[in-house]
Amino acid sequence: MHINRFLRRHPCLNHRLFAHSIVPAITVLCLFTSVALAPTARADASWPAELGLPRSSDLDIRLIENDGFVIGYDAARGRAAWVAYRLTAVVDYVNRPRPPFIDDPRINTVTDTHVYAGPAYDRGHLAPNYAMSQLYGEKAQRQSSYYSNVVPQRPRLNQLLWQRLEEVEIDDVAPAHSPLWVLVGPIAADNERSTDPWGEQDKASRTPAAFFRIWVARDDHGRWQAMAFVVPQAVRGDEPLDEFVVAIATIEARTGLELFPALAATARARMESSPAPRSRFGLQALACNPARYAARWRDRGPIRLNFDRCEVH
Repeated sequence: MHINRFLRRHPCLNHRLFAHSIVPAITVLCLFTSVALAPTARADASWPAELGLPRSSDLDIRLIENDGFVIGYDAARGRAAWVAYRLTAVVDYVNRPRPPFIDDPRINTVTDTHVYAGPAYDRGHLAPNYAMSQLYGEKAQRQSSYYSNVVPQRPRLNQLLWQRLEEVEIDDVAPAHSPLWVLVGPIAADNERSTDPWGEQDKASRTPAAFFRIWVARDDHGRWQAMAFVVPQAVRGDEPLDEFVVAIATIEARTGLELFPALAATARARMESSPAPRSRFGLQALACNPARYAARWRDRGPIRLNFDRCEVH
């Protein structure tokens, strides 16, 4: 995997000793430490080093560090291949207005936003705006609205089913299994060309076909446990959330990513080979929770939401 890290200035560079270049050798050592250690420390805050960040031998992935999350940016497709973040319970709610969607100033590209011009697609966050705002502050929230963290999602997915997963994740799963580690990302359509994904293709074929989400936490014995979801673009929005549980190996096969590369082979096999039981993380009891924005959809379009229908599945 090819990784380019976006670094901040190391605090030691501001020290008067280095500003005047009195000890060049120590300056070099300081720079080396900045490159070698600082990004890893920030990445480890968003994803456990024991698991290892996702990697791929086929994708040109650049690592983008943010205050509350880390992005594996797929340079060829011009979007995130994956996003990782750490959740705990929200203690005190702070009302922060949503920032505008803008290009990531650390990436020398201008996002093609034509796909969002009509009603077909919303701007969907990967690292959630709410979680970043409440747990990591205003700067993290602003970074969550950079287009490096944004993907086209169908409105019923973005505002209903994906939002339900986000709400269950932050309100129920994270407080009970803190810290909860989350890995999310897009799954490309079969007809999306990896060599020239932004060529002359139809807009719809340039959007992800589905999205994955993985929850990871330690069990009562200290072992890693996980639950993985794959959610297609075309959903009603009121489906049971546990309907989308899959084996992690399925996500690896569909994305070309190697997940948990630092984990021992036996532990990886245990986590990845089969879908998690629906009872894990209490999901079965939460699977039919309605969406926060469900009321907006009650009379919209030919498909009527019915969360009572969800409960009988």
